[in-house]
Amino acid sequence: MARKILWAGSTVLPAPTSLSINDEIIWTSGTGRGVSGKMIGNPVAEKKTLGIKWEFITETELVLIKKKLIKGYFPLSFHDDGVDLTIESYRGTLSKEALGAIGDGNYYYRSVSVDVVQR
Repeated sequence: MARKILWAGSTVLPAPTSLSINDEIIWTSGTGRGVSGKMIGNPVAEKKTLGIKWEFITETELVLIKKKLIKGYFPLSFHDDGVDLTIESYRGTLSKEALGAIGDGNYYYRSVSVDVVQR
């Protein structure tokens, strides 16, 4: 049985070709280097940023992705560091490279990519 990779609620999204998961450290405002060159400031949180890419997907699959990765905030689940996580998130620009119809009655996208950021 194939393991789900990305899901929103009970809806499993199409398996991405590439999924990069970044653990971003959030620092206090005013963080930077002092005149001595020493770093000042404190970490306050760690958040996830996901880089997701699909290749050769149908228009039906793209519509499902857009239905779940809405403008505004949404929950997104994935597996990382040995556990399944659900984060409240928002997305950046959804980029698509259209391939077109290739004779089987479906419209395809060569690639679709998006960054999803934990709120």
